Amino acid sequence: MVAGCGAGGDDDEGGATAAPAAAEQSGQAAGPDQGGEQSPEGPDTSDVPDPVAEVNGTEISRDEFLSVFENQYQQMSMQAQMTGQPVDEAQLKKLTTDGLVGTELLTQEAEKRGIEVSDEEIQAELEEFAETNQVSTDEFIAAMGEQGLDRDAVMEQIDKQLRVEKLITSEFGEFEVTDEEVEAAYEQIGQQQAMAGGGAGGAAGGGGLPPLEQVRGEVSEQVRVQKEAGAMEELSQELRADADVTVHL
Repeated sequence: MVAGCGAGGDDDEGGATAAPAAAEQSGQAAGPDQGGEQSPEGPDTSDVPDPVAEVNGTEISRDEFLSVFENQYQQMSMQAQMTGQPVDEAQLKKLTTDGLVGTELLTQEAEKRGIEVSDEEIQAELEEFAETNQVSTDEFIAAMGEQGLDRDAVMEQIDKQLRVEKLITSEFGEFEVTDEEVEAAYEQIGQQQAMAGGGAGGAAGGGGLPPLEQVRGEVSEQVRVQKEAGAMEELSQELRADADVTVHL
């Protein structure tokens, strides 16, 4: 969950996807039930330096990198079990690093523009994450603790995420989702499920996929999140062109 960025995962963006929400809403939230799914071998992190990178003088630590990378590796390992294709660790490390750099650039830009987030907004977002995972806020914090994030770290990441979301909204406006986009996304989900052995239908609605009207809200939100992620990637790339970024990995 509160993984600082989207490190590729289910899409090919590979860019900055701010903290918990993007991970949460793209189905990558590591709730309390998802621990222990990692493959027995686990990823090779022996080559990960500390710091992993510096962004305009701000270090991205090895611990911060690993908290994101290992969560993404866990998710991709689960996908690999279905597809039979091994996880490309080198690519995932690059995506994770690029995502963290992008997120840091966006966070710095939000601070530069004086974008602020209230304690009430942070608490409301925390409660939403907990509700999504069907646990209390204390249980949610405890689950994040198993990933090496104490309460202060979780709240700090939520704060960063909300600042970045406000930055993106100020830059691009609100993201509207059309019925056509929802229907196209639903069709794609159905095809992906069929390719992964989800059922015989082959098209949307087959293989046990619920009727569109039952999941329209979730699909619409997924499309909105994808648009937001694309905007974050676009802005972070613009910022990176003028930034002092050093990557050690």
